[in-house]
Amino acid sequence: MNESKASLLIADDHVLFSEGIISMLRDTYHFSGLVTDGKQVMNAILERKPALILLDINVPNIDGLELAKLIKSNFAEVRIIFLTMYNEGKFVDQAQKLKVDGYMLKHSTKEELILAIDKVLSGGKYFDPKLNLEKTNLHQTDYFVKKFLLTPREVEIIRLIKKGASSGQIAEALHLSEETVRSHRKNIHFKLGVSKVSELIEFANANGL
Repeated sequence: MNESKASLLIADDHVLFSEGIISMLRDTYHFSGLVTDGKQVMNAILERKPALILLDINVPNIDGLELAKLIKSNFAEVRIIFLTMYNEGKFVDQAQKLKVDGYMLKHSTKEELILAIDKVLSGGKYFDPKLNLEKTNLHQTDYFVKKFLLTPREVEIIRLIKKGASSGQIAEALHLSEETVRSHRKNIHFKLGVSKVSELIEFANANGL
């Protein structure tokens, strides 16, 4: 596959991360573009005709799971690899139900990504061996998220806080500025009615997050 320079499209609002992927893999594949808004994805596929799309789950306006369903319905020939921070069984399970072609974590190495992309372009499936396939309590988590009006990004940040990550580490992991992370943290504390990190962690644990 490497010699034919297969055409890839990236759909992800983490621009710095995506530009890094393009820079790292441009000698191996042709990148037909970067889309940062879910509403633009279908038109981008129609216009640029990629062989494969690297799709984040957390995409603005139309999330990656819904996009995968639309792509499979309208562009069956386009291969889909989720490239995401979400290492959770419930998302992997949903991806498999949608019949996506691959699922990779964003901290994968160049060699791991090439292995996955080539396998999928050859007609196979590739799911990151590092994936955590244990399912969380989906109903409890969904109830918690809806009740407190949390966004997917806020949920990501809460889970990183639970792991002991600082604002700087969260910013690096999610390819955001520290100022943006601090703003998210302020919103999280306001929505949950907590003032301390220990209270936030206790609250999240109690609600299955």
